[in-house]
Amino acid sequence: MIPDLVIRKATFQDIDFIIKTIIEAEKSFTNIISYCGIFSLTEEELISLLEKILSENVTGQELCYSDYLVAVIGGEYAGACGAWVEGANGFSSAVLKADILFGFIPQKKILNAKHYFPTLQHLNIEREKDTLQIVYAYVIEKFRGKGLVGKLINEHIRIQKGLFPQIKKVQLRPTITNESAFKAYNKLGFELAYEKSTEDVKVLEYLPARGKYLMEKTLL
Repeated sequence: MIPDLVIRKATFQDIDFIIKTIIEAEKSFTNIISYCGIFSLTEEELISLLEKILSENVTGQELCYSDYLVAVIGGEYAGACGAWVEGANGFSSAVLKADILFGFIPQKKILNAKHYFPTLQHLNIEREKDTLQIVYAYVIEKFRGKGLVGKLINEHIRIQKGLFPQIKKVQLRPTITNESAFKAYNKLGFELAYEKSTEDVKVLEYLPARGKYLMEKTLL
């Protein structure tokens, strides 16, 4: 029990904190943000881009503020986490995300990034239809150690199982170098399904790690 803890759905007014959540989760305890590395963006440019994208509120993919839950303690932001049921709106999250990114990122930057796409495709872990997808879990440093990520994930599960009783599995994808996240998710009942990685250390110039784990948990 955490006194004064409120977990609620994010609103438009929470966009700045959702952007912070996305950026800090992307870094995964490094200084690398994949969006910046791939598309040659400064962090300031990325923030401006995410403000526009999140304002569109395209559900069913990770760049949508209303697919996030926010944890607030004593009126102060403590953490956030995104989730959706893959394909519930009739479209894959990959297609939705690509459409919105390519609609806002300058064409020249997209063309310049194309040489990264084969490696990114190799490292991609496809999202399984009709599964609950957990993304970008982040907790402010002073509120860590209180089990907030678990509470956010469990609340996502409760909400989505109420809307989609048929879902039987929840999945997430920590980077292979984020051992603390792996252990934390394992304690929450997530098991390693497989990993995708590369031995090419050059990817660390534009990605925070050489790959990701797929972890999943069966829902009753």
